[in-house]
Amino acid sequence: MTIDSVVFVNSALGLNDVPTDPKNLYGDLWMVVRDEYGVPVLDGNGCIQPISSETITWPDGSEHDTVPMVVEEFDDTELDFACTVVEGYETYTIELEIGRLNMIRTVTQNPAVFARALAEAVDNINASTAIKTDPAGRLVLVTEVDGELVEKTIDSPRENLALYYALLKEGRIAGYGPESREGGQVVPPEWKEIRDDLELGDLSYLRDGTPGRTGGVSLHEGYADLSNMTHNRMTDYVTQFVSYVQYIDSGSTCLYEDQVANAWSRIFDLEDYYGENIAGFTTHADDARRTIVFTHDVIQDMPETPLETLPPNSFDLMHAAAAFLGGASNKSVPLTIDGLVFLNTVLGLNEGVEFTYKGEVFGDLWQLERDENGVPVLDANGCPQPISVNGGFVPMELDETGECIIVAGFEDDVIELELGRLNVARVALSNPRVLDRTLNDVMNSINASVGLKLDLSGRLAYGVDDGTGNLSHYQTVDSPLAGLALYWALMRWGKLEGTIEVMDEGTWVTKQIAIELPDQVLADEGLLFLKHGTAACQGNAAECGVKRLVSGYVDYSNFSHTTESIYSGVDVSYVERQPDNLSCAYIDKTDDLWIRVLDSDSYTGSNIEAFVKQAEDTRNVIQFIHTVIQDPVAI
Repeated sequence: MTIDSVVFVNSALGLNDVPTDPKNLYGDLWMVVRDEYGVPVLDGNGCIQPISSETITWPDGSEHDTVPMVVEEFDDTELDFACTVVEGYETYTIELEIGRLNMIRTVTQNPAVFARALAEAVDNINASTAIKTDPAGRLVLVTEVDGELVEKTIDSPRENLALYYALLKEGRIAGYGPESREGGQVVPPEWKEIRDDLELGDLSYLRDGTPGRTGGVSLHEGYADLSNMTHNRMTDYVTQFVSYVQYIDSGSTCLYEDQVANAWSRIFDLEDYYGENIAGFTTHADDARRTIVFTHDVIQDMPETPLETLPPNSFDLMHAAAAFLGGASNKSVPLTIDGLVFLNTVLGLNEGVEFTYKGEVFGDLWQLERDENGVPVLDANGCPQPISVNGGFVPMELDETGECIIVAGFEDDVIELELGRLNVARVALSNPRVLDRTLNDVMNSINASVGLKLDLSGRLAYGVDDGTGNLSHYQTVDSPLAGLALYWALMRWGKLEGTIEVMDEGTWVTKQIAIELPDQVLADEGLLFLKHGTAACQGNAAECGVKRLVSGYVDYSNFSHTTESIYSGVDVSYVERQPDNLSCAYIDKTDDLWIRVLDSDSYTGSNIEAFVKQAEDTRNVIQFIHTVIQDPVAI
């Protein structure tokens, strides 16, 4: 986490009041020199000063740690001049990397997604019985389930970003949710805030704000004023304790030990830090990130092991597409046929399927009755039939405008559609180029790699070059947006080759992308179809990409899947908890993946149901891998 990334996020969210002019054009791209408030420090020409990746000699012979800029004139009524890097120095800029916060680019294009995230977070807070924070500072919601208290951390990037925005904008967790529709009418967004009777203790500022402060942060020269912020790492983390499993290679057969330690000593190695203003704010955020990384690792100092993979030739193209989609989904939210159909409509894979009240608008909200192809089964009025929580269907009728609505009194009987991480697909409705940009990034990684494999779940993994042309390690494509983009590409083109639009020096340009790895590298893993498509596609371009039903929906009728044939006979290694063994609480185990992870699932099927099942098999394997430490199987 850097000061530049904080400034970028604040600008994208509208917290900074910064115009798009020559002095700010590149704050989205590079790390630049900034003052203690995060405001860019300009050179004599009024240009920002990109930080250089190394000390460089400028054209005048002087040495600098910044990249030289020059002012160029443009024949443009809105922008008559702009600052650009002096020719020959372009490679010295340091690109701004913001990781998962890249989602901010899409949020700004689709504010309804952001509003929905805030509403979901506030609703979940209000449904809890208590709130606390974890060692990283994330909110942990305590709820009662079947008489037991259950804790759930708010770890969604969207929801945390929405909470961040609310705190800086309103000075507390409050804001408007998304617009909705009822009876064919647009319902204004609802104001969301934490309920008055929720006991918050030391966290009361989340609802009530900070005493003496009205509203959110003020501005300093157009930038969020964080001058009141201080961060003392020791003070903030010396009272925080983290529980973890420590790997200890002492020569014994017992390699794992439960430990509890002070966060300041265990995570930060007693490293002192004190900072103010945006520097202190940024370091505080990055310290939280480091703490989250530590807790996610579960087992500390575990030696790296080779990536476990599926055998070569495990997949064909459509199985790969399903697995890539499954890899993009949430480990705890199942993909459904309704979810898949909605995604295909959003991504433009379903043709002529519109978001109307007799089409798929309800498919964005509820589970619907669908035929074996995933097409909604309509009632006598031509309305979709939402599945009822009580069995059967929720009754629908036509309003005075001819639109389908739920019969009054049955509104609460619908089953809401949950997409989890795949909610990111909604941004494609208003910003389709986000998939192009993501696909371009993935293809660049693939083409810079030393090979491709499929991990145990079926996700794509590329071999990272160690700098000498040899393998360093395999990196799994696990970003929701990246998995979604790979699915979209395979379904649209029938291979990872096609035309996209990307931004190049401020202009959208068409770019042809394709896998450049040698055929033999892919053939060795049975992945040649990723480069060339199916045999039918290779012989006839018209056979590349998905076929569609007469109704316009994607045709999955030729797809079949048997879980055992994919995953049986494949070894999976894991750590298992041994509750009855006080001398050695954890042991290493290796089992058959189909038996241990998928419980000897005998599923075999076809069409869209089978496609979803392959995606679900992938998701379930990922969930097992991410759990790290497994409980013994009950006998």
